Amino acid sequence: MSDIQNNLLPEDQFSFKDIIIKVVNFKNLIVKNWKLILIMMLVGSAIGYAYELYNKEKPVYLAKIIFNMENGSPSGGGGGGFSDIANALGLGGGAAQNGGLFSGDNFIELLKTKNIYNRAILSKIKIKGKDVIFGNYYLEKSGVLEDELKDDIDLKTFKFKHDKYEQCTPKEKKQVRLLQNMLMPITMLGSEGKKTSFMSLGVATRNDTLSYHWAYLYLKIVTDFYKETKTQKTRELQILIKDRVDSLKRELYRTQGAAARYADQNQQIIVQEGLIQQQRLQANSGQLQALYFDAVRQLDNLNFSVAKETPLFTKIDEPELPISPEKKSSKKSYILGAIIGLILAILYVSIKKVIKEIKLS
Repeated sequence: MSDIQNNLLPEDQFSFKDIIIKVVNFKNLIVKNWKLILIMMLVGSAIGYAYELYNKEKPVYLAKIIFNMENGSPSGGGGGGFSDIANALGLGGGAAQNGGLFSGDNFIELLKTKNIYNRAILSKIKIKGKDVIFGNYYLEKSGVLEDELKDDIDLKTFKFKHDKYEQCTPKEKKQVRLLQNMLMPITMLGSEGKKTSFMSLGVATRNDTLSYHWAYLYLKIVTDFYKETKTQKTRELQILIKDRVDSLKRELYRTQGAAARYADQNQQIIVQEGLIQQQRLQANSGQLQALYFDAVRQLDNLNFSVAKETPLFTKIDEPELPISPEKKSSKKSYILGAIIGLILAILYVSIKKVIKEIKLS
């Protein structure tokens, strides 16, 4: 009698044998009702499939350009573009400059600024032989007027009329900011890989032609901006030296003409004062000629410097129309539906068994 009492466990504890018995009973319950469970899982999957069809997103078209960007700095180090300018003007080696503006992640962040998007959104592109402001083309082809901006009544009839941000009306500037906020998430610019210097520009929209045009337009604006910024100082000096060359050329031709006329009018000069005047004109002409030739040399050097400093963008891979849609199909809805069906079926047969046992007792 004492052995039986020793084998009895408190009501709030289970022996390993009890656990095994419960697992076996649960397995038998599942096997006995496998058809019902399978049907419930299939119904759940069907509901998940229907839900995915009803909430199916429109296909997305990805236009991706892989390119390499060379900064245009001369080999051999030194001060880069500023050193070239100093050498071109005969001033010796210039001080080395810090290229922090375009270094590392600074360049990526720089291309997300309003200035880049202002230019790109208001730029004109060729569509069927006609020049169209990209902002208008985006509103027409992106589908945002039917989805994200369907409640904006004014935007449905809105058109950009100016292709320069400075000329835009306050309403146009407001819509430029709106389009920037919509274009930034779908414009992906970054490094193609850790082991390469290649960069990639990806654009994903619901229209393949729109993705194609925006990718090329954005890269063009980025390229132009980068080239303008990198060669700005040299181009400013180009203008100054070009004006100097033209001014010296005019003065040289005037002085040479005056010397020639004076010589023609005084072919038999005897008075020393006349000889001095002729010598002065000839000396002025020679000095102007030397200054003119030196200015031309400086201008040529600056022209070479601009070409050397201009960054080189090389496209490694680029998209072609038509672009295939990105596959976004997911089995999550089917799997989730089947899991929910399985859980509901197990709950149903378990509750049914408990109710049956209660009735029998």
